[in-house]
Amino acid sequence: MEWGAGRSTLWYTAFLDLLGVPYTWLSIEYNKAFFEEYCSPTLRERPNAAIVTEDGTGIEGIRDLVNRQGTVVVLYDAGEVRPDLPERKADRAVNLDAYVSLPSRLGYSCDIVVIDGRKRRRCLIEATRLVDPHGYVLIHDAWRTYYHCAYTAFGSGRRFGDEWWIGARRETSFTEVLPWHAFEYHASADGLQ
Repeated sequence: MEWGAGRSTLWYTAFLDLLGVPYTWLSIEYNKAFFEEYCSPTLRERPNAAIVTEDGTGIEGIRDLVNRQGTVVVLYDAGEVRPDLPERKADRAVNLDAYVSLPSRLGYSCDIVVIDGRKRRRCLIEATRLVDPHGYVLIHDAWRTYYHCAYTAFGSGRRFGDEWWIGARRETSFTEVLPWHAFEYHASADGLQ
């Protein structure tokens, strides 16, 4: 599953389709207009995809959708939330509680969580409840130090590449899923091991 639907949603699911891997991919997006403009046209052409708008009344319908194979995108309509811009600091107070809690309210569990939307620290904490004991959580833009406090909720965690952090509920070195060169690159870029 992923918080922050976008072009990555299209890429990940197209790759799984290409490989012939059965999957259920739940993607949750807070900016309906962005998704409708950039992703919806492509996704609507796929026979194994569904797009729904969550208005607080359709949780059972969403639960039915995530119990089938394919892609399910749940859209919220919070608009463009940009608290990173100095003139938009008030956007920090935008209520995205339903966006963060949707997977738990669905009783959803998964093997992998990708976090690339809003409320990333909260999503990291929520992901520890959703991901299988042998699963993984990935967060994009991991260089942002204000996410780091949430990493402590995991048994293991590691940065890799320029932008990513991977976490697991259990102790692991991640060598089972990451090539060794990812660690070497990170070590040379940040001086970390």
